[in-house]
Amino acid sequence: MRRVLVTRAREDAERTAEELRRRGFAPLIAPVLEIAATGAPIPAERFDAVLATSARAIQFAEGLAASSAPFFVVGGKTAQALSARGAQVEASAPDVAALTLLLGARFAAPARFLYLAGHDRKDDLESFLRARGHVATVVETYEARAVAALGEEARAALAAGEIDAALHYSARSASIFLALADAAGAPATLRTRVTHFALSEDVARVLRAAGCANVRVAAAPDQASLLAALEAQ
Repeated sequence: MRRVLVTRAREDAERTAEELRRRGFAPLIAPVLEIAATGAPIPAERFDAVLATSARAIQFAEGLAASSAPFFVVGGKTAQALSARGAQVEASAPDVAALTLLLGARFAAPARFLYLAGHDRKDDLESFLRARGHVATVVETYEARAVAALGEEARAALAAGEIDAALHYSARSASIFLALADAAGAPATLRTRVTHFALSEDVARVLRAAGCANVRVAAAPDQASLLAALEAQ
């Protein structure tokens, strides 16, 4: 049975591990990030709309009920998180690119947006809003903090060469994982023998730059495609 290292934050990693077991793999959870609320308050001012691109941005939002503006979000999980908080979703898009198209059609004139986000994020949505003359107030509701070290089980498995594959979900987490593995004295086989599966080309670039010889990229930036790449290997 192939042993697969899962490096994402624990709550997400546990769901991934369950799916891996269902598919006949032996997962080893080794979170390199831990998610924490920032405690940033929601401004009481008026906004034309509230934006969110991740469920965590909603889950960790303090005083979310203070906003009565319509919500425009990315992803079904984000919409579900809003519903769990008793809020209504005006519109949900599959990705940020689709959300910008929706916002461009809905808000022709400059508008005021509240953007609930994580500390580490891409600039795509904010760049779009700036380019269209909109005003965006960003509230970072959570942050992903790097852990101090890999867990004991992961360190032992790496040292023994027992890991066959590793799943990587972001460029930042891939970079942190490699640094933590090096600090733990992981052997060179981590880069030469282990197959690294990247959620996107951005993630893959970090792995290749660090000398990983066997890197596979998911056909689409979602877990289903990542696991499909793993099964096809």
